[in-house]
Amino acid sequence: MISDRLSLSQHEKGDEMSATVDSKDLLEQSATFGAMTEGTALDWKIIAAHNQVLASSVSSRVLDHLRLLEGDHGGFSVDRMEHSLQTATRAYRANKSDEYVVCALLHDIGDTLGSYNHPDIAVAILKPFVSENHLWMVEKHGIFQGYNFFHYLGLDRNMRDQFEGHEAYDLTVEFCQEFDQTAFDPSYDSMRLEEFVPAVEALFAQPKNSIYLDDGGQMCGTDS
Repeated sequence: MISDRLSLSQHEKGDEMSATVDSKDLLEQSATFGAMTEGTALDWKIIAAHNQVLASSVSSRVLDHLRLLEGDHGGFSVDRMEHSLQTATRAYRANKSDEYVVCALLHDIGDTLGSYNHPDIAVAILKPFVSENHLWMVEKHGIFQGYNFFHYLGLDRNMRDQFEGHEAYDLTVEFCQEFDQTAFDPSYDSMRLEEFVPAVEALFAQPKNSIYLDDGGQMCGTDS
């Protein structure tokens, strides 16, 4: 059909242009399609170039969202931001790895959006950047933390027992008992958020797991 031939011609034209356009020029352009089926190789090179720039500043957006926890106490003796800083500080002072410390800092970042599943928000943010065990630790910390209070809510405080035998079980018990559940102390001398920024920036600069990474660890569709 004519429409099919036209569509093929547009794709071929886009493929030819993609080989000649300077990468610097891509950021000055926008894709032209109205439906993805109309897209060309050039369109997707443009989109990939813009996405690479966006991804390079993800750490600053994560930190901006974390700051939303300031002033929200949720009934606790410290606000959620102080709890996050205190958890991360305790992990840092216990000589945990930078990745562990950043997980500790961000473990409750989903509190403002996920009232019924806040760990899942942190997991979605951290998944491309951390190890499977640290990700599991963040994902399950809500259940493991329940050991300390679920019985007051009519829930099973031993809900964590279903995961016995998992290689990250002890890691998650440690996180909750040593660093998370202890981090509601108004008199604790927590580090400032600014002191964690370098570790956050370093973590989010090096994605490890994503379908959008090529074999060299670079974002697919980009030249670097």
